Amino acid sequence: MKTFALIGVGLLWALAWPGFPATAVELEHGVNTAGIIKYPTALNQPTTHIIHGTLELTDIGDPDLNFYNIRYGLQLGGFQLLTDLNFTLEPTHEFDYGEIKGKMQLLNLEEFRLAIALGLLGRAVKNSAEKEARIDGKSASLFGIVSVELFPFDRWGGFLVNFYLDNRVFELGLKVQLYNTIQAVLEGEILHSTLREDDRNVRGGISIDGGKNLYVQFLVTDEGENYMIQVGGGF
Repeated sequence: MKTFALIGVGLLWALAWPGFPATAVELEHGVNTAGIIKYPTALNQPTTHIIHGTLELTDIGDPDLNFYNIRYGLQLGGFQLLTDLNFTLEPTHEFDYGEIKGKMQLLNLEEFRLAIALGLLGRAVKNSAEKEARIDGKSASLFGIVSVELFPFDRWGGFLVNFYLDNRVFELGLKVQLYNTIQAVLEGEILHSTLREDDRNVRGGISIDGGKNLYVQFLVTDEGENYMIQVGGGF
């Protein structure tokens, strides 16, 4: 819950400080429009291709960088294809599982700032002994996403709220415009398994978006109580 506390305090501080209003009427759209941190939104990515890497930083005093995630995304009209390679956190630092997602945006009501998408995903787990516990033996699933932009504060920009659901994961994501290209990002996920206790993870931090070419996220996560850096770009 450390992440909730850090991000919550930061958002309350920013909201309460009159000298730090958001300048945008709505969320600034950039290369990471179709994502929060780990999970996709129902929106389309603005470029045909996107790629990002997430690095785990285990010790700020003695930095040790290791890959946590590598993603490639392809956008063709309203269809988005995502491929993910995920790695375990310390101490093993090895490939864990891969996912491929095909997502189609079914509805985009711009007047209500609401988008809905449905898709199909496939999973491949390296450790076969973990397959039953990790994904209940199901290597494929349908998934649905609902993304809505809300305006709860008059002098602030939009809050993008994201709901993602498949057969083993429920995610609630939040993206908040802080200042110009700076956004706060937060994700809470529940990983469900019928064979062991559900796993809950929280990650959040600051995203700096450089338009349609580059974005950087500085994150804190409950997964091992580590820090992460995510860097992505589009072309």
